[in-house]
This record gives sequence, C-alpha cells and structure tokens, in this order.
Amino acid sequence: MATYPSNPSISQGTNETAVNPTNWNMLVDNINAIGSDIVDARGDGQEFPGTDHTASQATDLDEALQAVRHILADISGETNWYDAPSANLKLHDHSTSKGGAIPWSSIASNTRFAELHPEYPGAVWTASLRGAAASGNNTASLSTDQDVVSYIARNYYEATSSEASLQDYYVALRFTLPEDFNAWAQSNAVQIEYKTESGTYLNSSVALYIYKAGTFALVASSENNSNTIWSTITVDDSALGSWSSGDIVEMYLKLKTRNDYYARVGKIRFNYTS
Repeated sequence: MATYPSNPSISQGTNETAVNPTNWNMLVDNINAIGSDIVDARGDGQEFPGTDHTASQATDLDEALQAVRHILADISGETNWYDAPSANLKLHDHSTSKGGAIPWSSIASNTRFAELHPEYPGAVWTASLRGAAASGNNTASLSTDQDVVSYIARNYYEATSSEASLQDYYVALRFTLPEDFNAWAQSNAVQIEYKTESGTYLNSSVALYIYKAGTFALVASSENNSNTIWSTITVDDSALGSWSSGDIVEMYLKLKTRNDYYARVGKIRFNYTS
C-alpha cells in the first residue's frame, strides 16, 4: 500500500537492498501515488507534497515545479523530502537539500570524430610543401587503389618511384573543423593510417605536416614513418594547441619512395570534443 505523502520517506536503494515483492510493490505504489499527485495538481494555495491533498491544490506552476524538485531530490538520495533542493538541478552531490537532475554530461558523451577515406574530399597531389619550391626529386608514379587485409578494405594514395634516389610527392588537403568542435581529444587528436613496402625510411616513408590556415608556423609534424603493415601516425592534442570551430586544418602527407618501394596513406581521423 502506498505511504506517500503521509509518510514520504523512501529508503535509498543500495547494492545490498533486497529485491522482494514487498519492497517492489511499495516502490511501485509510491511512484503511482506521486504520478497521480502531479497529474491532479491544480491551484488553490495548498503547497505540496507534504500533506495529503486532492485535485486543485497547487496554486501555480512554481509550486508544481517545486513538487517535481522534491521528487527528484528523493529519487537521487535526498534524506529530507520537505527541504527544498538548494543546488542547481544540473549540479548536485546527492547530499541533503541538493537533489537534482543528473548532469547531461554524465549520460551523453561529448566525444566526436570525423573520418576521411581516400580519395579525401578537397585533397590534391602537389610537388611542394605549402607553396614552397619543389624539392626537385619528384619523379614518381601516383595512384589510388584499395588494400584488403583480414576482410578490412582500406582505400589509399600511393607513390612509387624506380629512381635510385629518394623521390617525394605530397597529398595536400584542407579540412574545416565542424560547428560542434570545442577542443581536440587528448592523446589521439589526429590519426593517419599508412603502410610502406620497405621497413626502413631510407627506401620508403610517410611524413606529416600540419598548419592552421592563415598562420605561418608549422603546428605539428611527424617524419620518417615506415612500417610494412598498416600502422598509425598519432598526433597528441598538446602538439596542436588551441583551435576553434571553423578553423581550417592544412595537412600535407609526404610520400617518399625509391627503387620501386611504395609508400601509402589511408584513413585520416580527427578526434575532438564538442
């Protein structure tokens, strides 16, 4: 039988609380009684909850909302039903008089990511780094294709050169940070998949250079990356500094090759928080 509101103290559940028909039925009865109170709340000056009442016993919306706050407080561990919660409904520590709603951040992750797969939108081949003079060693065959390993298909850009000396070419792209961008994710802000035919950078390698559009300085870089299996170049957020939504990432991926050893780049992933 429901005890609310004449005896509204509902014990807070713990990991050791027994689940039995008596406790379960009492909880359901009290929830039903509370719901009935909310539905029946109308106005005549009677503040609730706290005393038994019937329809038309809440004067205005403020008192109805206050009742809801009391209910939230009790559900979240409030020890005194009749104390008005003093904390913001989104910020509370479950102590007396600080009941409230669960913070949104605790039930919804703000982690986001954007992935680009070859051929990247807005990407081009270029022989120079951000408009600088070409190295002069740019004899290479450039292509795109797909590599399937363990039933995972990866699209990639590839550079291959039969020259005896190292040749290089860049994949250059511009990526505008989305509207919900707030900050880079920690430790893995930018990730680029790559693979080289030779395990030594003296034969084939991939390098990364990141700039922010409208600024001169190089923001982050990673050079001489070589691995005969698909691997990942990872850029820590500490290397990137502060960015805002709408900022443009200018990324240059340098593929170096000689003696017919290929260099490939695949998926790019931008990790951030909103």
